Amino acid sequence: MKQLITILMLLVGFAANTEAKSPKNINAYGSFYSHLAPHGVWMEFDDGLVVWRPTIMRRGWAPYSMGRWIWTEYGWYWDSYESFGYITYHYGRWYYDDYYGWIWIPDYDWAPAWVEWRYDDSYIGWAPLPPYAVFSINIGIHFTFDYVTPYNHWHFVNYNYLCDPYVYKHYVGAKYKYRVFSNTEYKNDYGYSNGRIINRGVDVGEVRSRSGKDIRQRTIQQVSDPRELTRKDRDKNNDIVRTFIPTREELRKDNVRDIDVRKIKRRSTLETSRLQIGDRKDNREEVDVRKRNDDSRNIVKERETMESKVEEKRKITNESRNFNDIKRENVNEIEKKRTQGRIESRRKFEKTKVMNERQKNESSTFENQNGRTDINSSRTEEKEVKKERSIQFQREQNEVKVERKPESSRQENKNFNRNEEQKRNDTRNSDQRMNQERKTSERTKTR
Repeated sequence: MKQLITILMLLVGFAANTEAKSPKNINAYGSFYSHLAPHGVWMEFDDGLVVWRPTIMRRGWAPYSMGRWIWTEYGWYWDSYESFGYITYHYGRWYYDDYYGWIWIPDYDWAPAWVEWRYDDSYIGWAPLPPYAVFSINIGIHFTFDYVTPYNHWHFVNYNYLCDPYVYKHYVGAKYKYRVFSNTEYKNDYGYSNGRIINRGVDVGEVRSRSGKDIRQRTIQQVSDPRELTRKDRDKNNDIVRTFIPTREELRKDNVRDIDVRKIKRRSTLETSRLQIGDRKDNREEVDVRKRNDDSRNIVKERETMESKVEEKRKITNESRNFNDIKRENVNEIEKKRTQGRIESRRKFEKTKVMNERQKNESSTFENQNGRTDINSSRTEEKEVKKERSIQFQREQNEVKVERKPESSRQENKNFNRNEEQKRNDTRNSDQRMNQERKTSERTKTR
């Protein structure tokens, strides 16, 4: 018996310890936990913050990207194509953690879409509201501190594609987002009517005018079972939009037993001290419409002022960077000019040196020609000497010929005379023969 009692006490103690270690906020969002656990991971940070992160492996993913916009009696409604979208795009807030990426912070209040808007004459854009954005019936959306959503968290499209079923195919490219972001104005118009939060955003009449399309208003139909949210029902009746809107009591009544929450031994970059969502009292009293609109305008003006300050800081930073770049370029240009100057001076020096050497050689050659002491002059003199020697040698040869023996000379003359005499005799004989033949020929003709 004692052993049985001891075992029971140990089991009770173990259960108590297990319950004490469970995150205190999970049971408060029991319905969210059971519906989202198959599609992501629940995490508890070191400071006690409990969040949910989707299991999405696609690079560049962001909330409010896969779906379409529908105009309803509650304003702009985001009809998500993702399996978890019926909760995470109508409850809670999204935040981009520097380490874990996009995380979702749960909250009780339903809205057609928790987004903020920007627009100009050509483009319209939206981005997830951060956890620092709190809804109040009196003033709509206000922020717990000055926070501006980074430009790369926005989606921008042309007005023609806002209500397109495949709007995700027409987003402005990442490299053009900053330019579009800088040229657009901030818009935020949340309200409250018939127990529901309204997100009017950019006026639907302006969207109709700029897009040239007839945007119909559709009716939201509330369902209590997520299994009724099928794609077939979505496509069957285009006039009705089904959405999961349980009461707060229904959200809390689901008591979770097997809790699987990943403990994170680090803090998120999210400033939990600035959070107010989930801690507010449920205030559902009717408010003065005029006061609400005035307060909303003041909030918008304050936000625009804050954005302009942030933009001025960015411009100053960019100008400072540009100044440093220009200064660096000027230093490089000066150094480049100095180097070029040195090279040019060196070239001039070398050129002057070559010209001086050439002039020196020319003057030396001129002096040599006048003094007849250069190489050419010496060669000319050698030629003249050789020529004189040759003439002298020829004279000597002629003198040798003249001094030959006179006998040989007389013999030569005699031979020459004999030859000449022979030639004359031959000529005379030939003439006589021709005369004789002519006379004979004349006689023959006379007969």
